[in-house]
Amino acid sequence: MSEQRAGGRRRGAWRLRLTAGAVALSALAAGCTEYGGNLSGTTASEGSGDTVVVSETAGVPMAFLSYGVRRGHFDDQGITLELRASSGGATVIPALLSEDIDVAGSNVVSAMIAMGRRMPVTMVTAGTSAADRAEDDFSSIMVAEDSPVEEPEDLEATRVAVNTLQNINDVAIHSAMTDRGVDARGIDFVEMPLPDMPAAIQRGDVDAGLLIEPFASIGRSQGLRDVVRPYTDLRSGLQIGTYLMTTRTVGDRPELVDAFQAGVAATAEDVARDPEAFRDALPEISDLDPELAARMNLPRWSGATDRESIEAVHAVMVDIGLTDAELDFGEAAVG
Repeated sequence: MSEQRAGGRRRGAWRLRLTAGAVALSALAAGCTEYGGNLSGTTASEGSGDTVVVSETAGVPMAFLSYGVRRGHFDDQGITLELRASSGGATVIPALLSEDIDVAGSNVVSAMIAMGRRMPVTMVTAGTSAADRAEDDFSSIMVAEDSPVEEPEDLEATRVAVNTLQNINDVAIHSAMTDRGVDARGIDFVEMPLPDMPAAIQRGDVDAGLLIEPFASIGRSQGLRDVVRPYTDLRSGLQIGTYLMTTRTVGDRPELVDAFQAGVAATAEDVARDPEAFRDALPEISDLDPELAARMNLPRWSGATDRESIEAVHAVMVDIGLTDAELDFGEAAVG
């Protein structure tokens, strides 16, 4: 990332300019699915505290909360989680606004677009984040073994599969390309489900695809190779996911906000301290195959919103025209 870009982002002083621009909320309903996989049903913890209904992306993100429930981290805070699997992104925001759920697991791009449209939602703590080192990250732009694409610069004017359009994929790929002097506008993004990407790349339907775990590991097992890790390329430890509450809940129930934040933080610390125990639990609390759970790259959880990540993502959103309204970041996130 250039010094000029980094300096410009620091000068933003957390007053962010964002809006949906030409993106209507209905177009966002596809969301930004952090992980694919079958939607499991509704699960609840066994605690006796206040029940908090949380909708989170099916797969590893939901498994993270399930692990926290299993380990008693939310019971310790006096709350009982009722977990509902979703496809993530903006799909959960209508349910949050209608108060069908108390907490929505989404991603920072969908969240900032919603807030740019003056929707009363607030980021209360972080969800998934990228790794500190590229080789450990759960995202990768991948190509077929015999592809002429050898370096990120070779992706100019290619067809790249992404699971959703006008979201974190655009942000990460645009940043990776422009930092290398490549005109990212020449890339043709092709929207398709993550499970379909490895085969589509092998057939030549697309030149490359942005895969995330467990599909990146599946792709490697089928002969795909890595070209660039776009999340860590944008920023080491880039925050991708976020948990949202309505601004009314944040204002009226600060004790609930504190309890949920503390439960997420304790779960994040638990996973960081013993990631192998989390891996061992994944086949039981998700649909992941045990062998795949043992070798795939895990996302990172920190338990607190990374404001520098939000600013970095926002700066690219402005560059590609996803946002142009103003938002006071101090009001946008409380944890």
